[in-house]
Amino acid sequence: MDSGKSPPLEVQELTTGYGDVAVVRNATMRFPARLITTIIGSNGAGKSTVIKAAAGLLPAWKGKVLADGVDITREPAWRRVHRGIGYVPQGRVVVPEMTVHDNLEIGAHILKGDRGRIEAAIQRVTQLFPVLAQRFGQLAGTMSGGEQQMLAIARALMASPRTIILDEPSLGLSPKFVEIVFEKLHALRDEGLTVVMVEQKASRALAVSDFGYVMHLGQVVYSGAAAELVENENVKRLFLGQVPEDIHLLPEEADA
Repeated sequence: MDSGKSPPLEVQELTTGYGDVAVVRNATMRFPARLITTIIGSNGAGKSTVIKAAAGLLPAWKGKVLADGVDITREPAWRRVHRGIGYVPQGRVVVPEMTVHDNLEIGAHILKGDRGRIEAAIQRVTQLFPVLAQRFGQLAGTMSGGEQQMLAIARALMASPRTIILDEPSLGLSPKFVEIVFEKLHALRDEGLTVVMVEQKASRALAVSDFGYVMHLGQVVYSGAAAELVENENVKRLFLGQVPEDIHLLPEEADA
């Protein structure tokens, strides 16, 4: 994975949490350019906490967040959007009483009213998600869960990010829409975006990913090519909730 060039996004020795409780401890992750990287692990492992810190939604208590080698640890979330880092929160967060079009316009706020660029961005996301063009004037809250997730992803893409972070993109979706979402993430990677996601559907997520990290109790315990992690016996047991006693050790064979 390491080409010698700084990745678009990485966290180094990150420790953070909520209140006075550390949820993530000394986590280091690199998210390589133009690849899909998935973070998996049991509930409460710290997966979402890592990406919230990377997006600027949580402060880093210790360690660093870097973008293209630049320390952005103290930068607010809005400035990270300007750096090309998009974030799609968990739970299909759209503005339900606003139309699809108006939700997309919210995502284009950094374009500062440049109608040409905004229209170009709308054309791009509706080509990726054609159903949104059909729902342009529809209130977002009246759409299906899968369509709302497409809108949430499209809204983040309106700012033309180079890296997009997604928190549980398949959460609560029907199998049909899960496949559509993962297919679109592949399309984004093929366009040159760096994709980072947290997923509970571990096996399915690794199947569409290039690289993966496994977290347990706030720490990175395995990392490697996604295809290799799928075949790792300890990782298989972790998927099933049967955590080996030595899970805190990072095996040499899974090193990046």
